[in-house]
Amino acid sequence: MIQRVQSIYLVLAGTIGGIVGYTTDFISDESVDMILLFIVGFLAFISLFCFKNRNFQKKINYINIIINVMLTGFMVYDLLNSSGGDFSPVKGVGLFVPVLLIILLAMANKYINKDEKLLKSVDRFR
Repeated sequence: MIQRVQSIYLVLAGTIGGIVGYTTDFISDESVDMILLFIVGFLAFISLFCFKNRNFQKKINYINIIINVMLTGFMVYDLLNSSGGDFSPVKGVGLFVPVLLIILLAMANKYINKDEKLLKSVDRFR
């Protein structure tokens, strides 16, 4: 089941989390944000390879979404406490990364649930 649609979303979430966690241009200089982005990317790849246990895969994605919400909170706090003008073009760009990751993980969970329903309907016919 690695060739499913949710695998694309999980790979995108893992690579975006890893790449943005590695480059500090999009996030502030806080190491907490970098560590949380690395954890998000790592959990997305763990979830990708747990395709045989869909309930565990959904739980990992829910934990990952909670971590992204925490990351969004940390980034908003850093944004509000940072110095600089209100109209800085780079200020706040990194805030869209956790929101994008939440959307990708929610879409992956949607398709995992869809697969689960399909398998349950096939089992009914046996």
